[in-house]
Amino acid sequence: MISVLYLVDNLGPGGSQRYVAELAKHAASFGVRPYVCSAKEGGVFHEELLREGTPLFFAPFKKLYGPDGFRALSTIISYIRTQRIDVVHTFQTNANILGTMAARITGRRVITTRRDMGDFGMRGSPRLASFETLVINRLAHRIIANSRAAMEAARESEGIPFEKLGCIYNGIDCGRFRFEPERGPWRRALGVSERASCVFGIVAGHRPVKSVDTAIRAFSRVRKSYPDSVLLLVGGGPERPVLEALVKKLDLEDSALFFGPREDVENLLPAFDVFLNSSRSESFSNAILEAMASGLPVVATKVGGNPESVLDEVTGFLVPAGDPVSMGAAMEKLASDPLLRNRMGQAGMDRVHALFSKEHSFLELEKLYRSLFPS
Repeated sequence: MISVLYLVDNLGPGGSQRYVAELAKHAASFGVRPYVCSAKEGGVFHEELLREGTPLFFAPFKKLYGPDGFRALSTIISYIRTQRIDVVHTFQTNANILGTMAARITGRRVITTRRDMGDFGMRGSPRLASFETLVINRLAHRIIANSRAAMEAARESEGIPFEKLGCIYNGIDCGRFRFEPERGPWRRALGVSERASCVFGIVAGHRPVKSVDTAIRAFSRVRKSYPDSVLLLVGGGPERPVLEALVKKLDLEDSALFFGPREDVENLLPAFDVFLNSSRSESFSNAILEAMASGLPVVATKVGGNPESVLDEVTGFLVPAGDPVSMGAAMEKLASDPLLRNRMGQAGMDRVHALFSKEHSFLELEKLYRSLFPS
């Protein structure tokens, strides 16, 4: 088996963190002995990894440039040598930098990732982004994006050679999600009226890039035609007070309901009729895949990797980013036609099982790891 060290900034809520937890959990199925390193202890996936028996250690630092960063690097180098790691696979900018340097110093193979659309502001400081572009990209053996859109953005914005780039889609555990034709019990569990004509839902961090306010404004338009419709907002973040104020301003307090961050999203999706994604930038959304695996039609912005998961007018609708009028119009089409919702939901479920299952993703990873050690 190939021993792989997965490096991630933290083990809190997030797509990269969940993906690492899934990789570690199922590693044996694709020929890997997994190890995980995080810069921070705690988080929802910390306990999960411990329960699975995954070797887990921490290399903490407050600032990458400075004594903390060097101590973290030294810790990772020592662990790689002690555990005889073959491949270092990193997620997020800090991990990309530390993991690549540690792997090169110890003579190991290293794979870094791109899970953004070239938005350097999402990588921390401009200094870190520049260092990653000018130094780390040259040292990494492979750079893997989670969508073709992200791969192309990395090639264009960072000048990464084509032969070094690859794309492996996120894979989800389809068994966690299910289509539930009877919505009533799931809505009762959330305190949502069973008389609601259409329940829209969004699962997204309350951050500017997710543009949750666009979904709220679109819902406000839908409510004029469907006054008994409901919007469920799942997630947390710094914009929560601003979004709550917007809901109050639009007089939606009884119909736009906040549920905060949740890790049991599989128990919320069966209460939805339609799933929303209003992001201004999106590399590839796990939340969209999870909604499709639950048999939900999706209204999503036409950005990044969204068109690679959502087929316009087949599994849902794609709309311009930051456009509540267009999003609201698509939502109204689905609110008015239960048969259309069912047809699109079934098409989405079929698409996820065929292209975006964890098994499919793991097969691609196994090929990638073995390609680093040609016979």
